[in-house]
Amino acid sequence: MTAVIVISRGLARSVRALARKCISGRPRGPAPPVVFESRAGTLTACVRTADAILVHATPTRGGDGVLVVPMAVLDAVEGAGDDPVELAAAGAIRGEARWIDRGGPRTHLFEAVLPGTKHRPPDPPGEWHPAPSELLAALDECGRTTAREPCRYALTRVQVRGMAGQVVGTDGRTALIWDGLALPFTPDVLVPAVPVFGCRELTREAAVRVGRTPTEMVVAAGSWRVHLPVDTDGRFPDLASVMPRAAGTVAGIDDRDAAELLAALPGLLGADAEHHPVTLDLAGGVVVRARDGATGEVHEVRMLRSPATGPPVRVAVNRRVLARALALGCVTVRVSTPDRPVAFEGRNKTLVVAALDPDLAVAPETTAAATPHPQLPERRTTVRHETNEHPPAPPDPPAADPPDLLTAAEELRAAVADTLVKAGRLVAAVKAGRRHQKVLSQVWSNLKALNLGPGGGP
Repeated sequence: MTAVIVISRGLARSVRALARKCISGRPRGPAPPVVFESRAGTLTACVRTADAILVHATPTRGGDGVLVVPMAVLDAVEGAGDDPVELAAAGAIRGEARWIDRGGPRTHLFEAVLPGTKHRPPDPPGEWHPAPSELLAALDECGRTTAREPCRYALTRVQVRGMAGQVVGTDGRTALIWDGLALPFTPDVLVPAVPVFGCRELTREAAVRVGRTPTEMVVAAGSWRVHLPVDTDGRFPDLASVMPRAAGTVAGIDDRDAAELLAALPGLLGADAEHHPVTLDLAGGVVVRARDGATGEVHEVRMLRSPATGPPVRVAVNRRVLARALALGCVTVRVSTPDRPVAFEGRNKTLVVAALDPDLAVAPETTAAATPHPQLPERRTTVRHETNEHPPAPPDPPAADPPDLLTAAEELRAAVADTLVKAGRLVAAVKAGRRHQKVLSQVWSNLKALNLGPGGGP
């Protein structure tokens, strides 16, 4: 008996592309086969990977039949258009794909796979619930924040918190919490972090749905659905314990400043250094500073539209994480101390990142060059006049530029801080000297009280 399934070249292209995104981390082993099943007027394409099950269902006029083909068949027949492709197999031995390409017939022979119970597409949930389209972005972005290698905690998983309406991902140093999501279940579940939810085939769909089965969380967008197995044995860290609760310093980065900083970050000094550090200097305003480890040269970007409140603080963070926070719209910065995690907050999103070694924080320098367009001082050459008379009067000095009030304020603040440090050291030294003099006086009084005579006798 010959099974015949008709698909489009566009479907072959999409199934192959999305199946590759249903794998967490690097692909392992051979590509899984693709199951095409035509039943009761519905054509279903199904791919099972180690981390998820991808299903596409669409109406069809073809007859009933099941065909299991290698993934390489889709690679052979996919194309830019939606021309039909006929897949046929006699029994479970020989298969053939036939289609038209550039006006001429094309064929591709393949080894068919005998269909079995393990190839049957999974049933959809018994009940679907509408979900916000942001759920796809939350699963994608939080999945990007997970670890790539297994460890003690389930950091390779995404946590979906039903009652809290949150999706959470972390790799142990960076965590993304996406909240404000209405979910139809209450327990917290751990599911694989697969990058399929960022694919345009899903994101362009307006109708997003979510459902539960006893062992899976299922997310559907249009004619696609992704079955995610629930990890019941994994443990997820308690992120609430590392969240900055009483941040002493809060800064709000203006949208225009954020756009300019995003453009400047790739060109800042020290981009090739370990951890790619930059310094956030929050002292009434926001300054981002970077240093070249080899030359010691410093560049800084001043965000004049972005205020900061609280005690002055400098903290070093990874510039890539900073760029990601700004791209996500997380423009409110909360810092407690330079060695504690830094929180970047936005609408429904919080990106928490571990601060780098405080020694990596770059202090302000008077020789720092402004970024992105440093202006070098003009060099002048003095000309000596050959004359026996009195030397000519010196030229009038050039008109001075109006003072930069912000720079003057920064210099004054630095000078005051330096003076306070020196005054503190002086006070400590005076106190230490007084304590030393008091001890000597007490020792001398005790010796006098003993009334020791010459030779050590009374």
